[in-house]
Order: sequence, then structure tokens, then C-alpha cells
Amino acid sequence: MGIPHLTHSLSPFGDKVVLPQHPADHENAIIDGPSLAYHIFYVCLSRRTNAKNAFEATPTYQELGQAAINFLEQIEQYGLKMYVDHQGLFKVSG
Repeated sequence: MGIPHLTHSLSPFGDKVVLPQHPADHENAIIDGPSLAYHIFYVCLSRRTNAKNAFEATPTYQELGQAAINFLEQIEQYGLKMYVDHQGLFKVSG
């Protein structure tokens, strides 16, 4: 899934940052859907420390959904505004 070597190819053009407690109005963060899904999956997977195998470690849909909501709420607490682009279907023309 994803584009092979995309992260490696784009990393020289990006900046790794730690979000400040109160970001400036001009700061943006872009989180694409597949990256969010991977992040949430591995956050949930890391919590399954007592799992004996991969099947036991697999998080439920409820856990994944709640972890995603928690993550997005944390992003909002930093003061960042959300804009969800549904595959370009609902873009606002300006």
C-alpha cells in the first residue's frame, strides 16, 4: 500500500517538528489518510504487550476508532484547525 520510496524521496524537502503548545496562525500540518491509519494501527498494536501472537495483537475496530478520535482531539487541542478532503469531492472554490 502506498507509493514505493515516497517517504525517502520527499524527506529532504520536509521538516520534522514538535508542535508547540500554541501554534501560530500561519502554521499548518498535513496528515494524509493512509499515514493516519498506519499511525493509529501501530499505536493500538503497541498497547497489546501481552499478546501471544499477531492475531491476539490485532486491535478491534472500536479500539482503532477511539484511538483515531483521541489523536484528532489532541491535534485540535494544539489549536490546529481540521480540514478533511474527501478525495477532492468537497473542495471549496475560492
